Amino acid sequence: MKGMASSTIGKETSSIYQNIMIESNRWIELACEEAKDSVERGGGPFGAVILQVDDETNEVIRYWMEHNHVTEFCDPTAHAEISAIRSACHELGVFNLGRIGKHESKMPQIGETSHCEIYCSCEPCPMCYSAIMWARIPVVVFSATRYDAAQPGVDFLDEEIHDELTKDYGDRSIQVFRASCPNAQEAFELWKKSNNRLY
Repeated sequence: MKGMASSTIGKETSSIYQNIMIESNRWIELACEEAKDSVERGGGPFGAVILQVDDETNEVIRYWMEHNHVTEFCDPTAHAEISAIRSACHELGVFNLGRIGKHESKMPQIGETSHCEIYCSCEPCPMCYSAIMWARIPVVVFSATRYDAAQPGVDFLDEEIHDELTKDYGDRSIQVFRASCPNAQEAFELWKKSNNRLY
C-alpha cells in the first residue's frame, strides 16, 4: 500500500475506517499539533495525548502529551504512544490505565475510579497497539491512517508488519527459531507459587 494517500484510498481500505468515524475534538487536534511540533524539533511526525477521565463525571482530570523520540533517544520503541503510556504510568504509579483506583494512584483524583483514553495523530502501529492493550486503555482515537503514513516521502510502512504477523514463523522475513531448553518453564512454575502483583 506504499504511496496511498488518504484522498486516494480505494473502497477496500476506506471500508476499514467507515464505521469508526467521529468528529474532531481538541484532544486529537492537540495530538496532531504535537506531531507537527516534533517534526519542527527534528523528530518523527507522530504525537499522542493520554487523558485521565473520571468514571463518574466523565471529566478530564489531567493529560499527558508526548511525541516520537526514536531519533532523539536512539530507541526504536520510543514511539509517541509508548512514550505517553510510560509517562502516564510512571506519574500515576500504576500499570493498568483502564481502571485507576483513587487509593492506588500517586496523583489525586476526585472520584473512586478513573480510566485513560489515548488520542494519536496517526493510526497506531502494531507495537503501539499492543502497548495500548497491555496498558488496558479502553478508548483509542486516531486521525491519519497507516496508509497516510506510508505515502511517498513519508514512508512509514507498517503494512509490512501487519502482513508479517499473519505468516507462519518459517515464512517470515526475520529468521525465527524456538529452542526448547530444560529450564524454560521454571519461571512460570515459580510465578504460579509467588505472591507477585498480577498485571
